[in-house]
Amino acid sequence: MKNPVLGGVLAVIAVVVLIGLYSSAFIVNQTQQALVLRLGDPLTPITSPGLHWKIPFIDSVVYLDKRILDLENPSQEVIASDQKRLVVDAFARYRISNPLRFYQAVGT
Repeated sequence: MKNPVLGGVLAVIAVVVLIGLYSSAFIVNQTQQALVLRLGDPLTPITSPGLHWKIPFIDSVVYLDKRILDLENPSQEVIASDQKRLVVDAFARYRISNPLRFYQAVGT
């Protein structure tokens, strides 16, 4: 005779193991780099794409872009010292070369 309680316990254990495996894996795309945070403290950055592992419920992952990013400010009108109106427009292009340093400086 089979024990139904043992089958139920094994089913619950199997579900818990599957949830643990699912929450411990993460994927880094080719255009991304990741920074694993262990209890809020950053660890070494991951720059290679693929499947990576973390400790579930303790580690969290912050994704940062590897590509060249644009930052555009809206045009502003300023008055110069000779009372002429000037329209100032600015933009910047940047790439995150050190994810750990970027996270420590910016926060996200």
